[in-house]
Amino acid sequence: MTSQIRQKACVRLVLSEMPPSANSLRKSFVRNGKVMSAKTDTYSSWRDAAIWEIASQRAGRIDGPYSLSIAVQRHWRSKRARDIDNIIKPVSDALVKAGVVTDDSLAESVSAHWADDLAGPAVVVIVQEAVEALAA
Repeated sequence: MTSQIRQKACVRLVLSEMPPSANSLRKSFVRNGKVMSAKTDTYSSWRDAAIWEIASQRAGRIDGPYSLSIAVQRHWRSKRARDIDNIIKPVSDALVKAGVVTDDSLAESVSAHWADDLAGPAVVVIVQEAVEALAA
C-alpha cells in the first residue's frame, strides 16, 4: 500500500508600507441623529495599495482554513511605539480583499512578531493551509 503525502499550500507576501493601526481603521460621525461609521481615508488608501501590491506578487490562493504569520519591521520609519496586535486586522482584511483567502474567519491560528531586519519591506506575511485541512 502506498501512502500519499500532500504538501501544505503556502503563500509568502511582502508589503512595503506599514498598515495603519486597527484603532484608526474607522471613523464615527453623527448623521440625522444616528451614529454612523466609515473607513478612514488613511485605511482605504493603504488597503487599496496593499491589494495592488499583493496582486503584483501573483500570490496564489489558500482555500479553506489557514494559519497566518506576520513579521513586522520594528521601528519602521518611526520610533513611535506600536501594538503588534493592531497590525493583524488590516493585514487580514487586505488578504481577503486581494483574494488570497476567502474569509478571515477561516484563520485557525494567527501570530505576529516584531523583526529587527526585514531588509526593506515593512511587513512579511506567510499564509499556510491549516494542518487540520490536511487530515481530511
